[in-house]
Amino acid sequence: MSNLRVTLLTLIACAGLHAQCLTGGMAVIVNKANPTESLSMAQLRKLILGDVHTWPDKQPVMLVNREVSSDVFKCVLSAIVRMNDAEYHRYLISTEFRGGEPPSVKTVNSGPMAAKVIVALGGSIAVVPASEVPAMADTVRVVRVNGKVPGEAGYPL
Repeated sequence: MSNLRVTLLTLIACAGLHAQCLTGGMAVIVNKANPTESLSMAQLRKLILGDVHTWPDKQPVMLVNREVSSDVFKCVLSAIVRMNDAEYHRYLISTEFRGGEPPSVKTVNSGPMAAKVIVALGGSIAVVPASEVPAMADTVRVVRVNGKVPGEAGYPL
């Protein structure tokens, strides 16, 4: 009986992680010149963790993150990376000990600022609130996730 209780509490806690995500979801944006049109959740996770350092066209990846205290950052961690803030930072710090290279990260304080960085740096990628995409649609491209766009049935973010 106690194992069942622990399992149920764990499931409730995991559901709570996704509940803190943004209403309306999130969108993954890149520079319009980036040839990548779709990513799986696994590929997106590897990009955010810094496990992938170049795009298929050999352009270096620049991760554009929101500040750690933002709801967007917390949502990225819970929905995509499936880590809390401390685990994520520990993972990034341990990259060098695993023989890897830490990811290139630029921190911004808004979706529009993320879009400006993406326009300026071709290999950049960011996760922004889907509600902010219409205002930046002329300057960046939304990447499909698991073959879906924000608002489409089955879109994972």
